[in-house]
This record gives sequence, structure tokens and C-alpha cells, in this order.
Amino acid sequence: MPSKKIEEIISQKIISGYNQQVLYELKERSRLTKSLRDDFDFYVDVDFEADNEYFLVDSKKLTVGYVHFIDSSSVQLPVFIAENLSDINFYELGSKVYLKEHKLLSQYDIKFRKVSGGGNTTINSFELHCQQKDLLLCILDSDKKHPSQGVKDTAARFSDYPVGWGDRYWLHILDHTEAENIVPWRIADRALGSISASTQEQFRGLSPGLRRYLDHKEGMRVGEALSMDDRHNSNYWRGILPAGKQPEEWICEPMGQRFLDKCLALMGEMSVHKLSEEIDRDRDTEYMCIARMVASWGIGLKSAIR
Repeated sequence: MPSKKIEEIISQKIISGYNQQVLYELKERSRLTKSLRDDFDFYVDVDFEADNEYFLVDSKKLTVGYVHFIDSSSVQLPVFIAENLSDINFYELGSKVYLKEHKLLSQYDIKFRKVSGGGNTTINSFELHCQQKDLLLCILDSDKKHPSQGVKDTAARFSDYPVGWGDRYWLHILDHTEAENIVPWRIADRALGSISASTQEQFRGLSPGLRRYLDHKEGMRVGEALSMDDRHNSNYWRGILPAGKQPEEWICEPMGQRFLDKCLALMGEMSVHKLSEEIDRDRDTEYMCIARMVASWGIGLKSAIR
């Protein structure tokens, strides 16, 4: 809320008690929050002139009519939907690192209503929360193993919905195969140390391009990658694979179905400050880009105004 509007309401002396205290607190914070706008993907602007509820996206601003906030039942935490809870927790940890790096962690936290479920459950949950007019963030795996492929599996079920801004939602589909592909490099290396020394060594030899569409769980052989190039009339894999590799050779051996869970366990054992030190600013850019997105949707005060 603009500080001038707050001062106007206070000067009318029609509000007292806790509500008045909230206004004074908002006035104190308004200058700080205005300076934070450029650090996030968007901010909410409440229109106090409109006499009806509406939502309008304009560049980085989500304009909301004040009527939306009159009914307290409509003022709930935003919903975060992904295919499983591990994905949500993974992105949420990154968003806390983002807050830490912008010196916001002491006063702010990330808060969501978390909804998970693979297959049809994901699209059904998405549509239900859209019908309930909830503010909604949804992040999905693309399940692509080649840049020329269309999105597959769960993401394919969202074909009727625009990616990016929709009606009260933001839908994001990874430009990688799945969440495993953007686990911070140092975290992945640590996790692989307890899985397989040979897989860890292969992982250390990967470039960001090789890792983008690599199936981390099942692994990928050279022959499979080249076959996908042939199928899509492309030289994507041929252009980034090391010369002299034979079709039966592994690009990287399987990391296992629980790879993300093991990485998440490592990350969860660290403080946010320690986890921040594990982020590679050159190679983990995609993860931190999503972390900013999640922080933009989930940021909230750590404690309520008293």
C-alpha cells in the first residue's frame, strides 16, 4: 500500500486498535518494500479506486482490486503445485537462499499451501484451485530428453493452459528434463559420492549442455542420444558429446530413482547460509532463476504484526 494512502487513512481517525497498529506498521515498511521490487519477478499492487474485484497483469505488476481483500476467506497463502512434494521442497530451499542473498532472511520467509501429485492428480488439482480463484504457482517437469521433443507426461496434460501468466496463476515448465537436472552441481556431486564412485566420476565430466536433457534417474547411453538426434533430424547430442564415444558407452550411468530425495536430504541438513555457499554462480543459474520465481510468489513476513 502506498505510504500516502496509509497516511490518508490514519488522518481520518476512523480506525483504531489492532487495525491502526497494522497501518502504522505498513507505513514503516512501505519504503523498504518499494525498494525491493526489482529483486523479484512481480509485486502486487492493490487498486483502492476500483469497486469490484479484478486481476490484471502489467509487466511485473499484478494489480488486484481492493474488494478481493474484504472477504478474509479469499486472503490465503498462495498455492504451490508440483508433481511431488520433493520438487516443491527442493524449489523452496532455493527460494530461501535467494532471500538470504538479498539480506531478507531475518524478516521474511517463504510460505505456501503445498499441493503435490503426479499424473492426472496434478492437472486436476490445478483446475480445482483455478476454479476456487486461488493465487497459484505451478512448476512442472518437461520430461523431454531432446530439445526438439514436445513436453511429455504430466506437462502434456496442461496443453490447454498458457505457460506463464494465466488467470491468477503462473505456469512454468522446466527447460530441462526434470528437477534432478538442476540440482546444484556441488550438491549432486556430494550425493553421488554415497551412490557410486564411477557415476560420480562420469558426472564430474558432464558439461551443462550434456546435463540439460540427461535422464539422471535411468542414465543415458551414447546410442540412445544419437537415436534421438536421428528421430528429430537434429545434431543436438552430436554437437556436445565428446568425440570418439561408442554407442554402448554411458554418457552417465543411472543415479537412481531416489537421487533427488538424497540431494534434498543433504540440502535439508544445511543451514540456509551453508547451502548458499554450495551454489555455483556460473552453473546453477537455472536453479536460482526458479528460486527467484518461487520467492516472488511465496515471500511473507516471518511473524504477524502485533
